[in-house]
Amino acid sequence: MPKEKQIIEAEGITVEISHPEKILYPEAGISKMDLVRYYTTAWPHLREFGMGRPLAIKRYPHGAGGHSFFQKNKPANAPEWVSSRMLGVGKKADYILLDKLATLLWLVNLDSLEFHSALVAAPHFFQPNLMAFDLDPPPGSTFQEIRDFALACRPVIEGFGYRCFAKTSGKRGVHICCPIQPKAPFEQVFNAAKEVATAIIQKIPGCTLDLKKENRKDKILIDIYRNHPFQLMVLPYSTRATTNASVSMPLSWEELARLENPGVFNVGTVVEKLNKGKDAWEEYYPK
Repeated sequence: MPKEKQIIEAEGITVEISHPEKILYPEAGISKMDLVRYYTTAWPHLREFGMGRPLAIKRYPHGAGGHSFFQKNKPANAPEWVSSRMLGVGKKADYILLDKLATLLWLVNLDSLEFHSALVAAPHFFQPNLMAFDLDPPPGSTFQEIRDFALACRPVIEGFGYRCFAKTSGKRGVHICCPIQPKAPFEQVFNAAKEVATAIIQKIPGCTLDLKKENRKDKILIDIYRNHPFQLMVLPYSTRATTNASVSMPLSWEELARLENPGVFNVGTVVEKLNKGKDAWEEYYPK
């Protein structure tokens, strides 16, 4: 008989995993407990980036490929140890704060297959500590095109004095993340990102800031709008609801330059990679 539940310890907190053998990725045969094990392994690395960030989750009650819904507000049945904070501009939400492994695993138990976070972290909820450039490829383009574009963006961004780090989106895109001190308000950070993106457009052909699909057609979108208040970006090491449980993977620039297919990073291969060596973003995190 399948287990009805499994009790696990996560850094001293007891988390109940219901229906641990439930398959959440049908094509890959990945169960809920497989995801629990994955996030437990990835946590020391994910924690470095995600600690204190407001989370939104994408839940798939019937697994990847099935019905899904996006959730910002903390569920009413959340344990008392799940931290949250009312945040937003205008309409607010009771965002869960990522501050412990148990929270992450409890959300996996809710069939959460994707974790998205704001570009702020406690206690500086209105001063971003990250400037993000989400490079979104047009339909029909290859990953090599978006990869090479990201590599070309790097010296332009660094020319403004920012350190920048790359990760796959877990799907077709690339995210460039620039750590910043949490001192400036959202508007100032967005304006700085727009200045950088404008310089990229002037120097590299085939890209745009225009969100309208009919206006950008074959152009790469530099999505700087993630830098608006409480907009979201998929977390590094988060799974995506793809057929093979792909992962938004932090990479060194050298690794990105060699990458032909971002789909090679999935729940299984990322665990192997993390067990072999250091975090590619080790220099990102403050010491």
